[in-house]
Amino acid sequence: MKISPDGVAITKRFFLAIDVLITQKKIRGLNTFTTRHNINYWNLCTLRNDPNIRVLKPECLSYLVSDFNVSATWLLTGVGSMFDNGVGEGSTTEV
Repeated sequence: MKISPDGVAITKRFFLAIDVLITQKKIRGLNTFTTRHNINYWNLCTLRNDPNIRVLKPECLSYLVSDFNVSATWLLTGVGSMFDNGVGEGSTTEV
């Protein structure tokens, strides 16, 4: 399956946000995120390595928005700040 350039860009922004959350110590790592939301860790690892041929499930984006205050607009379009209401002010603390 060929993924559109927009779809690939969304996937890359998703993983960028995950990396920032790890740096900010909001989560320990990708495994923390996948365990919390019952997502297959290896599927996300494979997606990270092959965003041109794999699809990111939309609920993964939703989890970033609801748990960590990541901007949905930024995730979908790349426009604006990564976080709503200031950087890293999401409601979730490190797990």
